[in-house]
Amino acid sequence: GGGGTPRLATVFWYLSGVEAGGATVFPRAGGLPLPNDLRDCSQGHQVLPKPQGGIIFYNLLADGFGDNASMHAACRVEVGQKWAANKWVKNEMG
Repeated sequence: GGGGTPRLATVFWYLSGVEAGGATVFPRAGGLPLPNDLRDCSQGHQVLPKPQGGIIFYNLLADGFGDNASMHAACRVEVGQKWAANKWVKNEMG
């Protein structure tokens, strides 16, 4: 979006774990419909933060169009602190 370089993939590192909550949720994983509220973490696939863990996911499909399944949100940390870092892998077009 925004006319910038398309984001091909996202690399997301968890620098800490939490005692409760703090998952990264993919609410449209598996073809699920758009949720009414992205703060509702009950729908989709959840990845729990683990120290020194991480996830990599594609933001584009093979045809270059956006992948709706890559929509993600941070669930509320209930106990503890969540520290994370990300790197966007851009698709530089000649």
